[in-house]
Amino acid sequence: MARVVPGSYINGLTWKALDKRERYALRVREHMARVSPRLVASHWSAAALWGMPVIDSWPAETQVTDPSRSTSSRTPALLRRPGAVPDVELVRVDGILVTSAVRTAVDLALAEGFETGVVLFDHGLHAKMYTREQLERCLESRTRARRHRAATRALEFASGDAQYPGESFSRIGMAARGFPTPILQQTFFDAQGKLFADFWWPAHGIAGEFDGNWKYSDPRFLRGRTATQAVIDEKRRQNRLEAHPEVRRVVRWDYPVARDPDQLARRLLAGGLPRLDPRRRQPRNA
Repeated sequence: MARVVPGSYINGLTWKALDKRERYALRVREHMARVSPRLVASHWSAAALWGMPVIDSWPAETQVTDPSRSTSSRTPALLRRPGAVPDVELVRVDGILVTSAVRTAVDLALAEGFETGVVLFDHGLHAKMYTREQLERCLESRTRARRHRAATRALEFASGDAQYPGESFSRIGMAARGFPTPILQQTFFDAQGKLFADFWWPAHGIAGEFDGNWKYSDPRFLRGRTATQAVIDEKRRQNRLEAHPEVRRVVRWDYPVARDPDQLARRLLAGGLPRLDPRRRQPRNA
């Protein structure tokens, strides 16, 4: 057996089969069953329940909004933030009172700034969890929040065409280091049919590919293939891209590079993509 929280256990094999988000979401559910019903699961705890991506790692504690508090409080198991949540922004997920998907994304953007906002807005827009107009209305109701300007910038920058957090981080790094804005999910056609490039700069004939490790381990992406077969398929896809008459070069990078704008800039420059403004070093979370 594996302990979820004190007094709650789960079959060890079942626990090992869960990914990090699923484990954290299970802990959140167990904690919420033991606290006052007035508390609302919010911020990263709500994000886990909604299936949103985390920036680096899931927190150790359950995060809630407590309408009875005027200041935050923290224990190893529970982070309470003050504030009221309107009924329209409350949803029950598996019987637990949770901030709506829109409110969750906006809460985290206001709490953590531009970078977090872009990743969550991109994810939700792509997954059709909410619309840009819903996010705008929610932000308009929180104009006194400390990071409101950064969150608003994040929404202006967000795109529903970015499929994964690594692509969102890549876009942030490209903008921060003065590269031209790419076309996302560009479609190409060859003798074998349709294929896509994550990033495309038509003026330079350069395609960019974010190469996440999950491509070779996530059952949802493998769809019954082995990791070896996934590597072979990805290599064939790259060969098709490189052979396409419109594509002069394909530049690839992984998650650590996507998270580091300087590394990403070096990779893109080596691939032949020029900067629009070589001196630009826009802070990512301003």
